[in-house]
Amino acid sequence: MKRHCQHMGFPMSPFLATSRRQQQWVFEETFLRLDGRAPEVLAPVMDYVYRTWIRSSFYKIHHWSVFMTSIRTNNDVGGWHNRLNTSVVTSGSVPFYHLLLVLHQEATNITVQMKMVSEGKMQRFQRKRTLQVEGRVFKLWNNYCERSITASELLTGCASIYGPPALNM
Repeated sequence: MKRHCQHMGFPMSPFLATSRRQQQWVFEETFLRLDGRAPEVLAPVMDYVYRTWIRSSFYKIHHWSVFMTSIRTNNDVGGWHNRLNTSVVTSGSVPFYHLLLVLHQEATNITVQMKMVSEGKMQRFQRKRTLQVEGRVFKLWNNYCERSITASELLTGCASIYGPPALNM
């Protein structure tokens, strides 16, 4: 069943949309096309996705869609955690009040860091491979926005980038 869903482009659906106003329509239309092509064995999965993600009043599409958004990972948090550990841990356990002072200093830096990021003066480090993958996805999104590829072609392209090796063609 999982392979059927992957083959139909389901894991890639968060990559799809145009604008917040059009998201509901685009997702619903694309989903209904996929539903029409789905084998009967996937009917329970299709029903679940439709009720829980497409037509949900709780999970709004703009909350889970990553369309035209730089992909972030837990590596961002891991990098901050490693930097914090390096600055705090010298040997053995860390005294609570020392940790508290370091965390307070981090908290006071947040406003400055937010301003620097918004002004483009501070950026995150990304490996070359990550930048290449992200570039391929943004190229697909741009082609989709220019209407030079269809929603199905966008999802297939994203699946070839992020999907399991069996889908990478």
